[in-house]
Amino acid sequence: MAKLFEFERVVPAWLEATKSLALESSRTARNYVLEIKSPSSLRPEDRAVISAVDNVLRATGDGIGVYTVAATIFPQRLYARHGCPAFYDKYLALMKKGQKPHTWGTYAMRLMSRPHPKKAESINPLDTIVQKFRRSRTGTRKITSAYELGVHEPSDLVDGEVAGEVAGEVAGELAIYAPSSDGGLDTNIPCLSHLTFKLNPARDAVDLTAIYRSHYYGRRALGNLIGLSQLQSFVAAESGYAVGQLTCVSTLAKLDVEAFGGVGRTNALLASLGAPPP
Repeated sequence: MAKLFEFERVVPAWLEATKSLALESSRTARNYVLEIKSPSSLRPEDRAVISAVDNVLRATGDGIGVYTVAATIFPQRLYARHGCPAFYDKYLALMKKGQKPHTWGTYAMRLMSRPHPKKAESINPLDTIVQKFRRSRTGTRKITSAYELGVHEPSDLVDGEVAGEVAGEVAGELAIYAPSSDGGLDTNIPCLSHLTFKLNPARDAVDLTAIYRSHYYGRRALGNLIGLSQLQSFVAAESGYAVGQLTCVSTLAKLDVEAFGGVGRTNALLASLGAPPP
């Protein structure tokens, strides 16, 4: 059975869901759904929680902190420094130099560069979504479910037609899973399966839903949520819309206590963070 966590901001949603996972059998559950009304909002008490979690993560395991995880979804600092569209090439060039051999890279890389289905060149699915939203802003017809940055095949992004398009709905799918490279792998494949953007005409805003096949709430989820909120803010800002609701569906949610140094230290950390900030 699905479990719903509704909060105004990212940090309280993560904290409540993580504390709930700590009480689940084997600290694992199916279909945790986090609905966040103002995902780009961060209060001082939220930053205090992020800092505490970040400090623990940097001292354990792979030493990767919250904002490093967030940057694998969207390179916020690079975008702030170079703007759009310059940051696309800057990021891809940096990752080409820094990517470890035999790894699939980052989510941001896949969002910005995919093989063209018909030509010997690459396409930028993320920019395709931004341009679609821009056209909806200036056009006479506001479709709410045709902004797919994650449709299953790249051709869905370049042909100009979206199957099942319904008037009044706009969606944006970001295809993360790549059958050609991931299809034969049992492990070390992306945990983020699907991103879908939608236009909410009532709020004149861009909503985002993210679906994870497997989601680790210790080492990754807080950074994931921050990265998703930054990605959503980017699409909204570049297309002239407000930021809407962020929904994250963890089809398999896990509290990986080793990220925080074991069961005892995880429980102590969660207790020290207190109740989710209002």
